[in-house]
Amino acid sequence: MSAGGAGGAGGTVTAGASAGGSAGGALGPCSAQGLVLCDDFEMEPLGAQPMAAPWAASNCFDGTHVLKVDSAEAHSGTRSLVSQNIPYADCQLHADLGALSDFYVRAWVYFAPGNADQFEAHEVSVFELVPAASTDDPSIRVGFRGNTCLPEGIELNITGGMEQTGCTGKTPVAGAWSCYELHVQSGDAGVTADLSIDGVDQSYSNHGTPQMQITNPDLKSVRYLRLGARSYSGSYAPLVYVDDIAVGTQPIGCK
Repeated sequence: MSAGGAGGAGGTVTAGASAGGSAGGALGPCSAQGLVLCDDFEMEPLGAQPMAAPWAASNCFDGTHVLKVDSAEAHSGTRSLVSQNIPYADCQLHADLGALSDFYVRAWVYFAPGNADQFEAHEVSVFELVPAASTDDPSIRVGFRGNTCLPEGIELNITGGMEQTGCTGKTPVAGAWSCYELHVQSGDAGVTADLSIDGVDQSYSNHGTPQMQITNPDLKSVRYLRLGARSYSGSYAPLVYVDDIAVGTQPIGCK
């Protein structure tokens, strides 16, 4: 993944500080340079949805999904964010990142083990980036896609106009933590994104064309981070955990 400089205004949380109030140590998950947002969920109440800055107040009226701080799995510390079956955009966590044109998103992701075919669902996103908080399209989606990705596996999808679906062919790992780091660059020519997993830069098949990054000229910029597992193909039963979510203007790394 190539490194890039910062562009635009800063975000909503002091670099190096967790949203819930705990500070990352010298080697902690919130210790990277250039952070504008970082949350390790250690100071968030167990069993509750995070509501303090940088997360916006919820505008969700669905009571059937899961989105809360939990202690069953954690990458660092003892807590993480667990989610399941989020039905629409307003039910995900939202954070306003400001006007960033060149930035990185790092998330530690844990897919709870399910059935043998759990990764054959049409499309399940773990985190998304959008220009407006409540809209579905256009968006950048990071998760996995089964029956419509060739090859199936983890995807980097940029919707808007003609959907640009980057199929990595890498099957998600169930029952283990993986580090996802996304590099996003935006401008008049559109939005370009590239994903690394556990420090390995991914390549893609996009409508059958090999690519090293995904670009959609119909999406010019993104502003909001949305967090929480959302299925675009009906229910997805296994729980999905995210920990040590961070956004920064420099590469963050898998700390």
